[in-house]
Amino acid sequence: MGCGIYKIENLHDKKIYVGSSINIENRKYKHFWMLERNKHDNAHLQYSYNKFGKEFFDFQILEECSLDTLIEKENFYINYYKSNNDNHGYNLAVVNEFRRNTYNDEVKLKLSKYNINKNGNFNKFSLTNIKTDVEYIFDNLVEAANYLLINGFAKGKPSYIRMRLSTSLRGKKVNNGKNNNGSIRKTCYKHKFKLIN
Repeated sequence: MGCGIYKIENLHDKKIYVGSSINIENRKYKHFWMLERNKHDNAHLQYSYNKFGKEFFDFQILEECSLDTLIEKENFYINYYKSNNDNHGYNLAVVNEFRRNTYNDEVKLKLSKYNINKNGNFNKFSLTNIKTDVEYIFDNLVEAANYLLINGFAKGKPSYIRMRLSTSLRGKKVNNGKNNNGSIRKTCYKHKFKLIN
């Protein structure tokens, strides 16, 4: 099998995951290999698979197409089946031109909270403005990064700011250009930070 669009359907509740691949047969194998080992990237699909079992999941090719129409066709079927709506499917988002998910802010927020809990590192954290000593408490990196951007403490891509916050909160060494060993941040974007568990 070649290039095209496929769906994985939960026969119990009719929820659907829509995907695309340049090699559908290999992609099918990879999906079920990960699901069987409880390692699938899509936590919602993995949970349903664990709950209902392999016999309730059907893999079907929707359309074979050329590589240059792959993204357009995948997004068409995601929208057609409404599979990026929690009530209808397992897709987290539509796909952009780089074949990556394009998440809206609501999905980013859910993923941030999920990953913080999944990693077990922290549940809440505070950022305290160094100049005003005002403390803000957050339970996810998305809202914290948005706060820093909106208030002019940070510039750049929100994903980079979230990564930098995460690195700081976890106490990881960063290369500050002064030595090869790096150092652990004590402040980040003109704020002191601390974990609240």
